[in-house]
Amino acid sequence: MTDKKEKSKENINSEENATGSNSIPEEDDAMFSCPNENKEMTARDWNRIGRDLMSAGAVEEALVAFNNGLALDPQSFDLLKNKADALSRSGQKDDSLKMYEDALEMYPDNAKLLCFAGFEVLESGDREKAISYFEKSVALEPDIALSWFGKGLAFGEMMEFEKAIECYDKTIEISPDFTKALIGKAISLSALGEYEQAILFFNRALELDPNDVEIWYYKALAYDALGDGANAVIGYEKILEEHPDFDDAWNNLGILKNAMGQFDDALIAFDRAIDINSEQADVWFNKGYTHAMLGDFESAVKAFEEAILIAPDFENAYMEAAFASVQMGKTDKALMLYEQVLTIQPSAEAWFGKGICHLAANDMKKAENAFEKAYEIDPRYKELVDAQMKKTGC
Repeated sequence: MTDKKEKSKENINSEENATGSNSIPEEDDAMFSCPNENKEMTARDWNRIGRDLMSAGAVEEALVAFNNGLALDPQSFDLLKNKADALSRSGQKDDSLKMYEDALEMYPDNAKLLCFAGFEVLESGDREKAISYFEKSVALEPDIALSWFGKGLAFGEMMEFEKAIECYDKTIEISPDFTKALIGKAISLSALGEYEQAILFFNRALELDPNDVEIWYYKALAYDALGDGANAVIGYEKILEEHPDFDDAWNNLGILKNAMGQFDDALIAFDRAIDINSEQADVWFNKGYTHAMLGDFESAVKAFEEAILIAPDFENAYMEAAFASVQMGKTDKALMLYEQVLTIQPSAEAWFGKGICHLAANDMKKAENAFEKAYEIDPRYKELVDAQMKKTGC
């Protein structure tokens, strides 16, 4: 079986989703605004309109409003920050980063601006520079939870999970209900193999947001890593109740069902994953493996061939297809598959399988040559070869 998938961390790694109720507020919160023909519009008015448009998802229109405001007040902190945010949300990442840098020239000691700029830099891939921004931010204002959180994200992306946890701890100390920080710490603990501790923090996050799919997903992965398949299944089934189109959850559920010997249920899960996204080679492979476990080698080969069509260098798919072909007595097909494996990555297992095929065809010379190649790569195959030769009376 292929390994279970970890869902993309896009949600936790984005400032917009990460901040939630923990975002840094602006000074002027107002109801939805619109231009007033009976009064002269100020920069603050345009900022309010732009923010309302951003909340409504009208990012391009918001940019117009922010530009109108900046024409009146080119050094407005809120307008500069909000325009940078709007540029980022509209996909103009380079322009957004430039806007933050320009704003920081005017406000080099603004902790909030350094925080937001840090997220933009982090998204650009420059983690060390992002950390420097977050560190400057907390040096100026130590109680900005979002800055500590961003620093934790950056360390997490750098696989420095102990440092990430320190930052998440600081975030949680300042803002105990910062859900994404609880998730970040739990994921970091999982990466360090501290699955039981990770589950405790996933549970804390679920108390705040019981329907968050991301939390349930990573919690299920943690239970799975502990070998607690029953609780992992509960997690995946909870996810699929709310989000039946979550293909990775179906795949992981299928793997667990397979491990539990519930092969029919596993096939149902893999089929659901394939119905959602048929271009996942690993799911086709897992389906083929399950058919093989049930002794349905013909269906197994078909599934492995689908995996190979999607991923032509999928070595294990060739190997399992070859093995299933041997079980059906189709040694010519198996031989062709083993030869394809050897063009991808010469392995003792492939040479041994090739030898078995030649042995079945009574071609002793080719069989012996293949077996020699196998134990040249891995001497442990010598015992397997001797046992096979003895079994066949050679």
